[in-house]
Amino acid sequence: MTDRTLSGYRIVIVEDDYYQAQDCRQLLEAAGAKVIAVSATVPDLSALLEEGRIDAVLIDINLGHGLSFDFARELKARAIPFVFLTGYDAVMLPDDLAGSGYLTKPADARRIMAALLNAAGGSR
Repeated sequence: MTDRTLSGYRIVIVEDDYYQAQDCRQLLEAAGAKVIAVSATVPDLSALLEEGRIDAVLIDINLGHGLSFDFARELKARAIPFVFLTGYDAVMLPDDLAGSGYLTKPADARRIMAALLNAAGGSR
């Protein structure tokens, strides 16, 4: 992929499936993004922010040992854009997170990039 659509964007991936996480990393880096963290568990957001801005976060809902809704709420409270990438149906989203960026797995590269661009549109 030579499309540099996400050039300069700093993105975090929170995904417990190693292969899904690596596929996302590769496609985002090929699109010009800097993937600043890939985590199979909810990361320490304050520590990530010490390293610089976060333009968007791609989050799986079920991280094996729990759901990521509290992390999504923390992102929302800090006005950090995010997109859920999950096998769950959107009706599972709590009311306060309804309307958040949302993609069902499997999602192709174009859909992932478009969702992240849409979510992060005003953050850069």
